Amino acid sequence: MNCPLRVLLAAAVLAFPAFLTSCDGQAPSAPEVDLAAVEAQPAAKAGAGGHIVSGKGTLWVPEPWNAYMILPFHAQLGSDGSVKGKWHHQLRGNAGGGRVIVEVLCMTVQGNEAWLGGRSTFAQNPNNIGKFFALYVIDNGEGEDAPPDRMTRTLWFGSDEQRMWGHCTYMPTDYDVWPLAGGNVQVR
Repeated sequence: MNCPLRVLLAAAVLAFPAFLTSCDGQAPSAPEVDLAAVEAQPAAKAGAGGHIVSGKGTLWVPEPWNAYMILPFHAQLGSDGSVKGKWHHQLRGNAGGGRVIVEVLCMTVQGNEAWLGGRSTFAQNPNNIGKFFALYVIDNGEGEDAPPDRMTRTLWFGSDEQRMWGHCTYMPTDYDVWPLAGGNVQVR
């Protein structure tokens, strides 16, 4: 593969408790994922020219999903182009939900925006293990006066590995992005 970004190591996903209520007013069930396996990494600093993209976002994703999407993530891009990280996608809604853990294979950062792509290492639906996924996140700053950070839902590319690499290489911005209903994105 001829891509400037490659995975050297996998990092842990940020894990956090979700205090949400679903559309019908019921509290969503607790995740069945082994949270010890996705424990938060200590804060890291990227080397010269490197970047850290992390956060935990809760999105309300409208039609046709009508569900909360919970996405804790952490990825580091080294100054040598190496990438390590993971994210945990969890969908919670009246029509059910699902979970996927994705190992980050590529990441590109431009200003306050980041594009991440990877392959699932765990999926509630076993048919999705080994499939390719992507995220696009926007860090709008900190504080009360800052607009909410924004992100896409987890993008599913199925078996199309080239599409995942293209996401990081070409940095498309034409995806639907939603303001976070809770959480924070940091692009550093």
